[in-house]
Amino acid sequence: MIRKLTIEWEHTPDLAEVPVITSDTKKTFCGLLMELQPAFEREGIILKFTSMPISSPAGRQCRITLNGRSLGDLIMEVAGEQRLCEGRRCEINIPVNFPDILIGKIPYRSVPDLILRKVFLRACGVI
Repeated sequence: MIRKLTIEWEHTPDLAEVPVITSDTKKTFCGLLMELQPAFEREGIILKFTSMPISSPAGRQCRITLNGRSLGDLIMEVAGEQRLCEGRRCEINIPVNFPDILIGKIPYRSVPDLILRKVFLRACGVI
């Protein structure tokens, strides 16, 4: 079965890379994607990444979609599933929060490595 992972990044010209970094391993979005590319190829997943500079309408700095789904929505979906457990003491009502980290003057969204890996797999239908 052939699967595709099409990533579209709309951004203002001042952004040189996707402003997402893994909070635990400090890998950038594209760095992690490049690291996973050989595994995607072995599994028959076709990867397409498109960068589209735009003027900043209504203050929006960037938008990232994976197979048409918002990166933010995918992150929250996967993170919510990570928090589910069977025990009575689970505190699943605590909101999921991924703080921004300033790198230079650019705020990067920090997301755990495992969550971002699962986002890529969820977007292309593996999980």
